Amino acid sequence: MLMQLYAQGQLDDLIDEALRLARKFPKAAQVHNILSVAYNAAGEYHDAVTSAEQAIRLQPDYPKAFLNLGNAQANLGEQDEAVESYSQAVRIAPDFAEGHNNLGCALIELGRIDEGIASLKTAIELNPDYAKAYNNLGGALLDIGCKQDAIASFRRAIELNPNYAEACRQLSNLITFNPDEPLYKQMRGLLDSEEQTDTQRMHLLFGLAKAEDDLGDLDQYFAYLQKGSRLHKQLSGYGIEEDRELFKSIKASFATPVPQLSIPAVDTEFNPVFVVGMPRSGTTLVEQILSCHSRVYGAGEVPTLERGLEKIGWYASAITPAQLNELRVHYMSWLKSLKVSESHVTDKTTINFRWIGFILCAMPEARIIHIKRDARATCWSIFRHFFDGNGHGYAYNLNDLSEYYKLYVDLMAFWEEVFPGRIHHINYEALTEDQEAQTRKLIGYCELEWEDRCLDFHLSKRSVSTASHLQVRKKMYQGSSDVWRRYEAHLQPMIRQLEGL
Repeated sequence: MLMQLYAQGQLDDLIDEALRLARKFPKAAQVHNILSVAYNAAGEYHDAVTSAEQAIRLQPDYPKAFLNLGNAQANLGEQDEAVESYSQAVRIAPDFAEGHNNLGCALIELGRIDEGIASLKTAIELNPDYAKAYNNLGGALLDIGCKQDAIASFRRAIELNPNYAEACRQLSNLITFNPDEPLYKQMRGLLDSEEQTDTQRMHLLFGLAKAEDDLGDLDQYFAYLQKGSRLHKQLSGYGIEEDRELFKSIKASFATPVPQLSIPAVDTEFNPVFVVGMPRSGTTLVEQILSCHSRVYGAGEVPTLERGLEKIGWYASAITPAQLNELRVHYMSWLKSLKVSESHVTDKTTINFRWIGFILCAMPEARIIHIKRDARATCWSIFRHFFDGNGHGYAYNLNDLSEYYKLYVDLMAFWEEVFPGRIHHINYEALTEDQEAQTRKLIGYCELEWEDRCLDFHLSKRSVSTASHLQVRKKMYQGSSDVWRRYEAHLQPMIRQLEGL
């Protein structure tokens, strides 16, 4: 009965029935594990952790309970803990393909790409028909620049599961469609099926939008893109008012001068470098340039700062030295855990532009590099790209997106007023037009010696897991900020809203 409720998506009923059984059979590890599965599916991740841990206490050699514990931890952004849970699952059951798959994904989230790929390949060796592992492997191969291998992996996932909408979308981004491409007809057929969930339809609509763009039907492209975006917003539950309140609270926290920390000299081992800005503005390119320097380690997008801010409970209140010290200790501990020899570590989590005040007060040695690109180019590039998860809810509606962009511009002006001269601003178009001069300024701002290798960023073999993974494998080129003009007729409301920004 429990598994039937799960298969039918009746999560509330499943949780109620599992709770009833847990009260009746408190020492039944399997019941607590099923409850963890239900809580994970319902998005109640803390409860999922509690239930999985109870199952493990009752049965310490229970690999599926460790798997579900890892799933909950991964959903909470606790990737280190998830890796340990998944590792324990496969230690107990070395032939547990799902455990190896999920371990691979968690390792990749931590930037341990080679280890992650090895785990995914192990999962496939154990289960050669594991479509999900092939899909995940495709994404990892793309991160390290192996485009053709990624294409083959996505195609294999679709062969094994012809209904795999997410793999169809991912593959669509890597190929150029012609009228005879089988994937086009396959996605059309799947979209017309009444059996598709809203999530599957969303993936298919984005995939078909890419196909129509390649085929030159801009009206149909835009229609698919808007439908997919509407579903994405609906599934995320996003409302722009949430961000208006958030930005208002951030500014309120810095309405009065923030006390300065007294930092011991021993605590300045690393120089954190935050690369911030709107998504699709050139932040990946700038981090790639910096990471080519011998003294810079590129950490990519990491949730460390956001987790630290959640811990200190800053919301809408004056910031205290104790809060700043806790944030500093949290972030510096993460830097040390990387065990890298480079003196500078980049954090390219774009939305950290929201937290610049916290960064500069808690870590005065930090460098802030802000990338700004043409507003129309930025917003259009955001709207047309698919972002995993719910972290970019503003991206799926052109009005929300324009309003969010205004909030971003206003907050950056606020930070410049509160911390004058502390932020290094880079204009993306200027960088593409005068690469060496702008790169020299960037390296100088970070107080690093010049190295010619920073001009050859496209030769770097480091993994890149953002939507720009293909672009940064190419030499610097101009003109990308004018791509939006091809769709100008469909973007008039957005263009009017962004005028002057």
